[in-house]
Amino acid sequence: MAFRLLIDIEVLEFVERLPPRLRQEIRTAIREIQANPGAQTEAEDSDSSGRPLSIKIVGDYAITFWIDHADKHVKIMDIHSADC
Repeated sequence: MAFRLLIDIEVLEFVERLPPRLRQEIRTAIREIQANPGAQTEAEDSDSSGRPLSIKIVGDYAITFWIDHADKHVKIMDIHSADC
């Protein structure tokens, strides 16, 4: 099942400011999330509406995403320090 990847513009801007090696690791992780989103969940959370959010850890960072099965979209919502 192919998923379309949607990424918040603030996430893209954040990734572009990272050092090259970490930027590549994040991009690889995002491609893995797109290819098989259900297998990439290492933790779970929910947003203010109760929608389930998945979290993938990459180094010191957490990638938060939402799998929209109805539209076959994976929505990357945030990347932040995994310590938060």
